[in-house]
Amino acid sequence: MRVNIDEIKESGTERTWDVTREALDEAVAGDPAGYRAAEAAHVEAHLERLGRRVRLVARTGAELTALCGRCLAPVRVAVPVAFELTMVPAEEADEERAARHEKGDAHRDGSFAPYDVDEETYRGKVIDLDPLVREQLLLALPRYPVCQENCKGLCPVCGQNLNEKDCGCERHVPDPRWAGLEKLKRS
Repeated sequence: MRVNIDEIKESGTERTWDVTREALDEAVAGDPAGYRAAEAAHVEAHLERLGRRVRLVARTGAELTALCGRCLAPVRVAVPVAFELTMVPAEEADEERAARHEKGDAHRDGSFAPYDVDEETYRGKVIDLDPLVREQLLLALPRYPVCQENCKGLCPVCGQNLNEKDCGCERHVPDPRWAGLEKLKRS
């Protein structure tokens, strides 16, 4: 979704659109959990102009599938995303960075300043909102999806799904640092 900043009304502008399953799959392709889109994501956004800056408030939710990180069962994960960003013209952001650098503040901030966290830059008069939505979706993804909070996982010995039944394997792994004492105990 592209928005021309000149089309944003003083009272604000509402935009809605769908992000296709294919676009979602592309966005989460590098995630180690192996997420796949179950359906398209609907995005609702409100944009307001603040001089040359644009305030974006957006909501979406993605329905994704993945394998449980403990038992490898397929799991459906709802990922709600709500965010607010201020879009700043790139020239203005560069000027602010240069001013901080001159004051000697730049070296203390590291790669970004804490007060810039909710800001993104744009160039020209058109803002592409899709990359912003994809980025916020990636930030909201659970790193370790599970089928249920109390998932028991797989047996490390035989691979049995312990949610289905207990396999009876001895899963206690002795600490090798105490192995010498085990001999004394048996004597």
